[in-house]
Amino acid sequence: MRDLRMLRPLTTATIALTVLAGCSGGDDNKSTDQPSGGTSASSTPSGPDLATFDPPKAFAPVSALAEGDVAGQPNRYYLKAGMVGQTSLYAQRTGLTAVTLSANSWQLPSADVQSTETADLTPPMAVQLNGKEVIAIAYAQMVQGSGTQKAHAQVSFQWIDPLEGKVLAAAAADLTTLIGPGTGASDFLAPAYDPATGQIAVSLSTQSSEPTSKVHEFTVFADPATQKATTIPSVEVAGVLNGTVVGVKGSQQEGAKDNAIVQADGVTGAIKKSVPVPAMNYLRPAGSGSKHGYFAGTGYLNGAQDSVDHVNSLYAVDIATGAVVETKLPPSADGDDATCFSDHLAAVVCNRSLADQKKAIAGFDDATGKLAWSYDSSANRVVPAITTMFNGLVYGTADDKAVLLDAKTGEDVPAPAATPTGTPTDGTTPDDSSSFGSGNVGGWGDTSLMFGNQQSPAMVSKYGSVYLQEPGNKASPRTEKILVVQKAIG
Repeated sequence: MRDLRMLRPLTTATIALTVLAGCSGGDDNKSTDQPSGGTSASSTPSGPDLATFDPPKAFAPVSALAEGDVAGQPNRYYLKAGMVGQTSLYAQRTGLTAVTLSANSWQLPSADVQSTETADLTPPMAVQLNGKEVIAIAYAQMVQGSGTQKAHAQVSFQWIDPLEGKVLAAAAADLTTLIGPGTGASDFLAPAYDPATGQIAVSLSTQSSEPTSKVHEFTVFADPATQKATTIPSVEVAGVLNGTVVGVKGSQQEGAKDNAIVQADGVTGAIKKSVPVPAMNYLRPAGSGSKHGYFAGTGYLNGAQDSVDHVNSLYAVDIATGAVVETKLPPSADGDDATCFSDHLAAVVCNRSLADQKKAIAGFDDATGKLAWSYDSSANRVVPAITTMFNGLVYGTADDKAVLLDAKTGEDVPAPAATPTGTPTDGTTPDDSSSFGSGNVGGWGDTSLMFGNQQSPAMVSKYGSVYLQEPGNKASPRTEKILVVQKAIG
């Protein structure tokens, strides 16, 4: 088993109850009796039943967990936070570290042999497998060669029991045929997934500017039911549903006229439908809903004034049928960009970047793909930066404060009033004996490494939420970001 860096021991501190906004995750379920995928787990007796809120609007911090760099290589840009059921997740290239709100803990490596190197990873996802909620994650990896065999790239997938860390299903796609031997792949786009089936589709690009492959971007589809993965060349994904994938294909450059929205069979990789979008020089996946995939498009207008020489649109594509709904946006001096979030129920909300550093936000009815509400920074409201969504709530940050919005209307949702019961202590500075990789999981209930204001969560379940915070002066110089774990209190 590959050596997985462990969380360092932390000191005990009191807990401050405060209000925060949070999102994504759901019910906690027991694991099925299937073989483990090489987990390393420990557990303590669980406490009383945990309170749940659906959706939660307020949180109390219960732990701040620190992790060091990996083999001397900075991990800062490869850290992800997750919350599936009552399990908080600290994800990095070496694998997952998990601690549940009932104080069980486990670790699971990204690869079971040291010769397999992981270049990138997706955030943890909450999906269903055999009627139970599980963790899904994907890794971009390079498998080192042996003998006369060259190294080759692969994308590996794991579906994991959240309480025990057992691998319930796994799949891997060998990328040799697609991009050639010795060529690596990394830089995941945001993954698309079908929560009901656990199917995942991820897009990534080759690392080399002059690879031996004929493609530079591609999608990998994986199904936990069959434990098989398929590659779809030259497509960047924005949605997956019941084995069908929607994405974009084209050269993506100034003057391009070949960009198209495509619908593909995930199992075979065959393109079933293609809708040309010649007006858009750039057409990029923006996010995935439960029924639609979303794309942001921009195109240059010859002869137009500089202030309005780009056309912009957001496209919602029905994953099942391939039907396209276009929402035209005002012309701008520069191309718009968008990042969309979903509760995988009925709503999708997008942050948009406009010209002159202006911001906008737009909400869509995912049943129809049509625009439901929107406003920009010229309105009498601050445009929040969305961090996640969960069961009808949008969680984000406005003027450095956590805020909540109703996903269907865009209206502010008030959070419950805080009930302070104390503040975290200063704690003690960790000594040299508490080294990274010591094999100990950080003490539960410790919040001494927290500092500053609480932040809007990166992921939420009905039990709690998580976010990543920059290390403060209480952390070792080798510390990467701090995982702050919170329980739902309202």
